[in-house]
Formats: sequence, C-alpha cells, structure tokens
Amino acid sequence: MTQATQARMTPPLEDLFGHAEIHADAYAAAEPFPHGVYDGFFDVESLHQVVAELPGRNESWTTWDTANEWKHCFDRPDRFGPAARQLCDELNGSEFVRYLERLTGIDGLIPDPHLTAAGYFEIEPGGFLNVHVDFARNPKLSLVRRVNVLLYLNEGWAADWGGQLELWRSLDDGPVRSIVPLMNRMVVFTTPDAPHGHPRPVASPDGRSRLCFSAYYFTSPDKADSPQARNGVLFSEQPSHGGLGGFARRVTPPIAADWLRAARRWQRRRAVR
Repeated sequence: MTQATQARMTPPLEDLFGHAEIHADAYAAAEPFPHGVYDGFFDVESLHQVVAELPGRNESWTTWDTANEWKHCFDRPDRFGPAARQLCDELNGSEFVRYLERLTGIDGLIPDPHLTAAGYFEIEPGGFLNVHVDFARNPKLSLVRRVNVLLYLNEGWAADWGGQLELWRSLDDGPVRSIVPLMNRMVVFTTPDAPHGHPRPVASPDGRSRLCFSAYYFTSPDKADSPQARNGVLFSEQPSHGGLGGFARRVTPPIAADWLRAARRWQRRRAVR
C-alpha cells in the first residue's frame, strides 16, 4: 500500500464535529435548499491517488446517454484501486456519517456500501446532466435517500470550461447557485427534493474531463420525517442544452437511434470548441 493510501483522507473525529458545529446553522439556512460547499476538507495528496487509479473505459463503467444526460459512472467498489477503496470506506464509516448527521440535522443516516448509482462520475467534453431531483428510494436497501455528498477531483479546472453544479429552487426556474467543480471541493446537500445538475455541456480541452466522486446516505422509511419515496429521477422539462429531445428517441428505430446518439456526441463536442 502506498503512503498516500495509508494517510487518513478525512479529518479526525474531533475536527469533523467541530466543522459540523461551525457550519450546521448556515447549512440549514442555505438557499435554495439546505447545502454546504467546503474546500480543502480531504487530504489532497490522497485524492490525487484516487484520480491516478481511475481506469480507462471498460465493462465496469456504465454510460448514460440520453436527452437528459451524457455521463459515465464507475460504481463498482470491488474494482476500485486502494485509494478509492479507502475513500469509500471513510465516506461510509461511522465517523463521517456521524459528522453528516450533525451537519445536516438528520439523525439515523445509513450509508450505502454498494455505492448504488454513485462512485466515480466522469463527464467528457460535451457531456452534461440536466437539472433533476433524485430518486428517493434505494431499491436494493429499501431505504429513503436523504443526503448527497459530491467530491470534485479536478485539478486546475477553469471556470470557463463549464461543468458548474447548478442548484435550483424548482425544476422550472433557474440557478440560484452555481458551483465550480474544483479539486478537493465537497458539496453536501439534503435530498431528494433538491433540483440540481450541470445542464450546459462541459467545454474542457481534449484530455480533460469533469471528475466527481459521490456518495449517498439514507434513512429508514419508518422515520417520522422520511420523505415520500420515489423510485425514479425527475428531470426538468425545460429544453436541455444537450441536443436531441425525447420525442426523437420515442419514434426512432434502435439502429437509427445509435447513429443519432453518435451524432449528438459529435455535435456537443463541436459546440464547445
């Protein structure tokens, strides 16, 4: 094991609790929904190792290519490198979960060791994620989703490359806050009723992608404050900046749809140059 993976990635427990105490009130009062943005929270050298371990595109990746999103997801902790496994273990560990409870005011949080629909997210130039509200129920665990943690891993990311995380008040208005995905920047927010996304295609140079590591936290559906469970993601009905719409997908044969998806990717890349 390398020295980077031996180092603790998250702060010690007393510092975690101190951070939560300092920021809990601001988190609860944040607009458009409870959230916080925290820089330098993790050991940055360890995060560089998490990036270095990222494998090339293979069968472990899932690609989402629709009118609402074009992204790649790697959510197989059993195939992570040692640094990413350590990061996953610390995010799912008791100390970090207790920190999140104090920060968010939500007791009884439960992590997902399987990283269902979480883990690494990579957005290539031209990629995007339309504004949406998350699924509310984890079907594997039968738990209700309550908190998202997004950790950005983009060294030297320029704001004009896009990829800003937008926080909206509802699915039919516009951004209240825009967050540049900088290296070692953690965003925590209460979900599922929290419209967010990055609808404008990423415009980074060739060879640079928008990289994020995510983890989600849940509570029992029996909790009195548990939100109504919803299995699916709800996307904004505003026109996406990503190209072809849903109607075209519904009326297009599968072979032609594959060609259209390839054409859409080419259009996105061309649009950001």
